[in-house]
Amino acid sequence: MKTDLSHKLTILIAAKADSEDRLTNLKITLDYINYHFNVPIILSEQDETPKLDNICKEKNVKHIFFKTSEFFNRQRGVNICARAATTPVIAHYDADILLKPQQIKAAVKAILNKSADLVYPYDGHFYDIPKQYHKQIVETNNLNCVDLKECKLFNPHSVGGVVIFDRKHYWKCGGANENFKGLGYEDNEINGRFKKLDSKIVRTQWPLYHLTHERKDTSFNHNPYLELNKRECLRIQSLSREQLLAEISDWDWAK
Repeated sequence: MKTDLSHKLTILIAAKADSEDRLTNLKITLDYINYHFNVPIILSEQDETPKLDNICKEKNVKHIFFKTSEFFNRQRGVNICARAATTPVIAHYDADILLKPQQIKAAVKAILNKSADLVYPYDGHFYDIPKQYHKQIVETNNLNCVDLKECKLFNPHSVGGVVIFDRKHYWKCGGANENFKGLGYEDNEINGRFKKLDSKIVRTQWPLYHLTHERKDTSFNHNPYLELNKRECLRIQSLSREQLLAEISDWDWAK
């Protein structure tokens, strides 16, 4: 049975179609979310020409196109989506992630009852799901077919993939740091920054399921700006709480 979270949660996806795998996984992810939830989804696309507008129209997703030839800036993308959201809870949601419905529901409940400002809706285990399972997931809209012993554990203590926030607290803490380029270290920076600003951070049960894909420009291991991102993460971590608040007050995107 579909759960109505339409007045509680907005899913925010920043995407760029850099491969057929990315397109396929985006469709699987959107169909899975729409099967289990009645929830607004906002997708921001950064590219020279739009490639995801038809998919968004088909899947009932709000599409925001940002024309640019710059390297993919995921943090700018999620902020664009967050500014368009009106629900009290928002989720950074990568375009290739699946979770059990109860993980999302538990995270939203924790934020709405004020027991959390930020929720990682999984236990930290980030599994890469091989393509042999993708068809079964599409057919059943269920993750029970996946044998995690056949999947690669990317990270046992992940802080990425899906992150769910109290929307007002998100902006109070500066939103997503747009000084990052592409993927790499941006999730660690958010975790450290929100902790330093006394956020209530919790996790839910069960792992996170990542649909495997070909790795191109938008993958962290092909990011030429990875060292820049690492330096930005370390710089933010080095700031005192007072210095961090002063830094955030100068971030144009958070005003």
